[in-house]
Amino acid sequence: MLELSHISHAYAKKTALHDINLSLAAGERLAIIGPSGCGKSTLLRIIAGLEPEHTGSVIYRGRDITQVPTHLRGIGLIFQDHALFPHMTVAANIGYGLYGQPRATIAARVDAMAQMFGIGDLLDRRPDQLSGGERQRVALARSIAPSPGLLLFDEPFASLDRTLRDRFLAELPPLLQHAGVTSIYVTHDPVDACLIADTLAVMEGGRLLRHAPPAQVFRDPQTRLVARLLGMRDILPAHPAYAALAQPSPAATHLHIHPQAGVDARQHPHSLLTVTVRALTLRPPWPQVQVAVADDVPPFSYDWPFGEPPPIGSSVTVAVRHDCVAWLRDD
Repeated sequence: MLELSHISHAYAKKTALHDINLSLAAGERLAIIGPSGCGKSTLLRIIAGLEPEHTGSVIYRGRDITQVPTHLRGIGLIFQDHALFPHMTVAANIGYGLYGQPRATIAARVDAMAQMFGIGDLLDRRPDQLSGGERQRVALARSIAPSPGLLLFDEPFASLDRTLRDRFLAELPPLLQHAGVTSIYVTHDPVDACLIADTLAVMEGGRLLRHAPPAQVFRDPQTRLVARLLGMRDILPAHPAYAALAQPSPAATHLHIHPQAGVDARQHPHSLLTVTVRALTLRPPWPQVQVAVADDVPPFSYDWPFGEPPPIGSSVTVAVRHDCVAWLRDD
């Protein structure tokens, strides 16, 4: 469906993208995560044709579209500000990209999109008469109405509160699948990325650091930098006391232990560690203890769903699931 080959881009003397190679299959939902300024939005703009000055090639549906103007690419783009036309009704906004088609065809498509996104009763309203969530639905309906093969999302839900955002992110994948749309979703939030994507790309400093299914990326970030970008805390030095956890690579210098490493541990491959309780936090759904394998080693968080947590200063043996341990090499 889409292949990016050796994409590089610079603003003045600052490199925004460095030799990006990335491919997408038809129907795939890719999320690109990274901090502000990492180049993820620039990459999206290059795919859309809004950043023509770059090296490398953009192949879409087997055709080189590197020099093709934006409006001829057949690619949809959704921004955070929705970009709805304020003087048009919801129906006119949804049908805008269908201009030139028979009126009956436009009306039928607008009605179909309104039903898909649950906004059939809003078609006669204007954007200033809608809530933020309703405007977002209209923007999505307008983008999908022309049946683009590829839809690009540049943090469109960032302005929504967490509850509403989670709802949209849960609803969107089946809608995209039903419409037969391949998508790329740019975000700085790992939670958003996991909710919407079946493939995850991690970027920093204009470089692509990791590209794999979300579960695989989180289970094996590979480097400390990627682990930090995924929001992992408690990145620990590879102390000899962790040898029981079956370090898979001699190149690993650090590790991360997921706080839920003890949950259902007996039903999974695991190892036992003797640790000292340093601190206790009472948080739902169960208490969390800070434990350390030695006095000179930083502690890690360990959820305690086993009843009364052990007292601070006590020594306990805990089970650590192997699939909750990520071994990391230096950046």
